[in-house]
Amino acid sequence: MPNTPSTASIARLRGEFSCAATEAAFLHQQAGTIVRHLRRALLLCSLAYILFGATDLLALGMPNAIYPMLARASVSLVVIAGLRYVRNAASPAKAAYLASTVYTAYGMVTYMVVVYYRPHDILLHAMSTALLSIVIFVFVPNRLANAIMVALGSSLAFIALAWYQHLESTRHLVSVTMMILVANFFGVVAANRHARLWREQYWAQQVLTNLSIRDPLTGCYNRRHLNAALLDGEIARARRYRLSLSLIMCDLDGFKAINDTHGHHAGDELLRSFAQLAQAMTRDSIDTVVRYGGEEFLIILPETRLDGAVELAERVRAAFAAQRTEVGGLSLGTTASFGVVGAEFGGSHAVTPQGMIALADQLMYEAKHAGRNQVRAKQLGQGIDAVSRAA
Repeated sequence: MPNTPSTASIARLRGEFSCAATEAAFLHQQAGTIVRHLRRALLLCSLAYILFGATDLLALGMPNAIYPMLARASVSLVVIAGLRYVRNAASPAKAAYLASTVYTAYGMVTYMVVVYYRPHDILLHAMSTALLSIVIFVFVPNRLANAIMVALGSSLAFIALAWYQHLESTRHLVSVTMMILVANFFGVVAANRHARLWREQYWAQQVLTNLSIRDPLTGCYNRRHLNAALLDGEIARARRYRLSLSLIMCDLDGFKAINDTHGHHAGDELLRSFAQLAQAMTRDSIDTVVRYGGEEFLIILPETRLDGAVELAERVRAAFAAQRTEVGGLSLGTTASFGVVGAEFGGSHAVTPQGMIALADQLMYEAKHAGRNQVRAKQLGQGIDAVSRAA
């Protein structure tokens, strides 16, 4: 998500994020909750639905109640198949929504069988249909569009059947029609409100999380996030899949003199300028730029060999040296020094976050002592100086 906290757009009618990527991220994070709610909803609804089969027995007697009761009992098979499908799915949230749609649609179809066999209880069925519609909207997790399709579609089918049989007075049938349609309307409103509130809460949490792991000045990740899990996670991934990993430690040259001469505002603008340049020249959603502290930045490059990291460091060095930043009518510029470390995880030698950072920091200071505006690089664990270039 962007560094600037903002309110993500939520579609007014759908109750989902307007941005497909944001909606996908929401579903991915909330998948566990959605699946738990689905499991609970399907089990409780199925149990209640089957137990109400006793009313079929009381109303019709055993020989005539067999088909409605079998229709009710068959929903348990749909529940078992649906939960198994969700458990094995690669995308649990989308699978849960599909299972919800199939289950609720099948449940309402079986209920139409009950209605067909008990035509004289149409007023009781009308109340049940209204209640089931609200359950579909509010209790069973699903996309609002899917819930509308199932609940409203089955409600209209029931209304059509009731008017076709016409075993009640027209006045009663009009009342039944209005009651069911009103139940659907309020179900839609409640489901839409719940979907929007859930996403607003998610987005607020994302903003707070983003603020806690980002540097407010540059928009880069902060050192707290780096120490918490960032580099450890990349090293663990590289070790698991036997990949390459490189780090670039960067430090702006002569930064204290710029602050002393032109003020901290000028220094801040130069930091922003370097951060924007580094972020623009790295791979989005793959590489990571961290403000390590003061005027130091750390760039993490997954699946990148040492030569590729050195090439990137050289490009950033040259671009920043040529870049000018306008501050209060002045055109300011400076250079940066770079230390690059590469690690290959196909071997058996140990690699730690502290070891990689320490070596990158050492190489960066060697570049400074050698005259600044340079790149120094080394392959971790091999003791080979790969590159030592100056402007």
